[in-house]
Amino acid sequence: MMKQILTVLILFIGLITFSQSTHDERLAEKYGKEKLEEMKTNNPEEYLVLVNALERGIFIGDIPTEKGKDIQFDGELSVDLAKKNDFISLGIELKENDYQYFKITGTNKLVGVLPKSLLK
Repeated sequence: MMKQILTVLILFIGLITFSQSTHDERLAEKYGKEKLEEMKTNNPEEYLVLVNALERGIFIGDIPTEKGKDIQFDGELSVDLAKKNDFISLGIELKENDYQYFKITGTNKLVGVLPKSLLK
């Protein structure tokens, strides 16, 4: 019984160590592993913002048609709605305090991008 507990504990510690030294490939592709390591050490809040942004930084929805719901679009994007998209795959730079809205070409849908201040 003690061997099993020790084995599980060693595996758990190894997994934690491994997960701390790797980065999401999407982030590594855009920022490079060295820059991410530096950011993780010197600016961990910014690193966490980027990690959070991968999972919840954008949303896709219908363009509101109600009166008084006019949206100022920041541009237009060609988006494959069948794929899981994120700010990196769409080529969007996150802004500190401003939401961004992009019309999806050929649809009545939009991509909304949360500001960094909400991803902390």
